[in-house]
Amino acid sequence: MKGYVIAGANKAEWRDFPVPKINPYGALIKTEIVSPCTTDIHLLQTGCASIPHLVGKAMGHEMVGTVQEVGSAVKNFKPGDRVVVSACQPNFRSMEAQAGMPKLNNTSQYWIDDPDRGGSFIEQYYLLDADMNLAHIPDSMTMEQAIMVPDMVSTAFEGVRELEIKYGDTVVMLGVGPVGLMGVCAAVLKGAGRVFVIGSRKVCFDVAKEYGATDFIDYHDGDFVKKILELNGGPVDGVLVSGGSSSSITEALNLVKRGGIVSNVTAFFADENTVLSNVAWGYGYSEKTIKAVECTGGRWILEKFLSLVEYGRLQPEKLITHRFHGMGKIEDAVQLFIDHDRSLIKPIVYFD
Repeated sequence: MKGYVIAGANKAEWRDFPVPKINPYGALIKTEIVSPCTTDIHLLQTGCASIPHLVGKAMGHEMVGTVQEVGSAVKNFKPGDRVVVSACQPNFRSMEAQAGMPKLNNTSQYWIDDPDRGGSFIEQYYLLDADMNLAHIPDSMTMEQAIMVPDMVSTAFEGVRELEIKYGDTVVMLGVGPVGLMGVCAAVLKGAGRVFVIGSRKVCFDVAKEYGATDFIDYHDGDFVKKILELNGGPVDGVLVSGGSSSSITEALNLVKRGGIVSNVTAFFADENTVLSNVAWGYGYSEKTIKAVECTGGRWILEKFLSLVEYGRLQPEKLITHRFHGMGKIEDAVQLFIDHDRSLIKPIVYFD
């Protein structure tokens, strides 16, 4: 089977892989649709400098597919089932799971160096624990409706959950790419009142408005922190950092009230250190909380998200701006990110 791998800095290629022998709890998934994201691009451009064991393995972590084979101990899935594959793959048979934080023992390719497993840009994906990290796609849903659930929805909704939003709160999405857009949806569902979004692309602002954002701030137009504080009449209740650089944490601290929460879901691959402003942090005693949030995962939460889509509470397919057919088109989808295409929110690639 073929997979699209990172071979070095700014170098990707197709390679042949053997079909792995699955364990009793595992499954082989026939890849139907994948979606590249900025994490893939950062790793490609740096040659996996931050995660060296990924060199030579298939890229990707966002996919939906069809179950092809299951292990002897799998109870809830069978060949032919349409499924979402969890991007974060918690080990629910771990001590971390018993302590209530299963995602801290993540069995995805980013956290464990498994010679038999890489990412989702491959014809058949090997998942270690099917019952725990697959989710059934409801019959009434298309795979396009489901493809944003494993990462864009899971990351944003987990980040917003950590904001502990109360009815009528004012929140900021610092970065309104696909994760920030899903953050808007999550904040509105949680009961936020005023929702600021910070970005620059019209295509993202248009979708943010559809999702319920109320204020649209272009960071090219000057000091956006000052502008938001003026418009809001003071600090906001919470900030989701869903883009930018490590300096975004200080910007978020400047925006949030004393006792407020900054929830970060962005990976700052380009920066070795994150430097905080003591003034923004209130010299350490402002009661401002910074949370470093990882994408959630597992069958239970994914099927909750899919229920939101099934019953019309969430329309993540609006993120899809580019569609490609044929697995060889992954290269074209990746190039959109490299070119900083301003019409892009998310591309998808059908493996047909």
